[in-house]
Amino acid sequence: MTVALRGNLSDFGIGEVFQLIGQQRKTGVLEVDGATGDRIHVGFVDGSVVTAALVGPHEDAALGDMLVRSGLLTAERLLAIEQRVEAEEDTFRRLAIHQEGLAARDVDQIEDLVTRETLFELLRWTTGSFHFSAQKVRTRTPETRGSPAEQILMDGLRMLDEWRELVGRVPSENTVFQRFGTFESFVSKSSEEATPARIEAARRVFGLIDGRLSVRRVIDLALVGNFEGMRLFTALHESGEIQAVRVAGGASLGMHGGGFSVLPALRSSASAILPLGLLALAVMLAAQYRAPSPPAHPIERSSLEAVREGHATRRLSAAIDTYRLLAGRFPDELEALASRGVVDLNALAAPEGRPYYSALRADGVILLAPEH
Repeated sequence: MTVALRGNLSDFGIGEVFQLIGQQRKTGVLEVDGATGDRIHVGFVDGSVVTAALVGPHEDAALGDMLVRSGLLTAERLLAIEQRVEAEEDTFRRLAIHQEGLAARDVDQIEDLVTRETLFELLRWTTGSFHFSAQKVRTRTPETRGSPAEQILMDGLRMLDEWRELVGRVPSENTVFQRFGTFESFVSKSSEEATPARIEAARRVFGLIDGRLSVRRVIDLALVGNFEGMRLFTALHESGEIQAVRVAGGASLGMHGGGFSVLPALRSSASAILPLGLLALAVMLAAQYRAPSPPAHPIERSSLEAVREGHATRRLSAAIDTYRLLAGRFPDELEALASRGVVDLNALAAPEGRPYYSALRADGVILLAPEH
């Protein structure tokens, strides 16, 4: 008789769940539902982790999304493969290799990256529910053996400890950096253990920094993962070999404080290709549905104006992040952003010329839209 393991993370931490599965050498799937609605599947074989991914529209959605982000597959070809998977009931991995000509070792590398990213996020969850069920788990080959659960926990705790030290120093994902030094100079200044693997990862990141690619894009193309990529960007910036020059178009995906999550970057690319108009409409309808009641004196404005002001506010937030990287501190007033050249305040003015308001606090900047 097989007994399923289930419970709440508030009572039984994810580390304890991993330990139990590892010690019992179980084979099956651990399904974890987070407090925000995200769901993660972790596959175990004989107590070792062989796969982990955010649940998407199909079994390999996270793999497909990462293949696109890393430049190994186009969004159009991803969609074509997904359609064939559904129509022919074939495996995504086999089609990617045999139909698209991807090298098996490249697909393996991306699968490993998705697993590492997902586990790093999962180990930070403290609320939610879990359910482990014994079942056969799909692996690349019958000989595939994963990482022992105990080793996953040790590596994860080390990464979490290091991440806590980096909080507040890591750059925004939308920041664009330019090289101002050499890689050899960075290596000579580095006080960390210079293992060959870490040096090679740093070399890939440094080589992609060109004043055009955002932090997010460099990390994806370098295949180093969010944790290692942000750690390397922080080290390169603090060594003076790279400097922030601008913010890529759009809002900053701020990674400050304990709220940093890698899961938005692992979501299926299907949501990324939704028409912008439909997405904006969905957001506005959802906001109206959740609103308990209208204010006593509603602010009359058009939907276009609401979207415009929301976009401008996000651009200002991104500019504040960039100013902090350039100057080493938050701006005392918004006019400092213009003097530093990171944003044109006149271009962001509300239609009626109403000003934006800001206030500097010890923990950062409060930014209020014109309607406040």
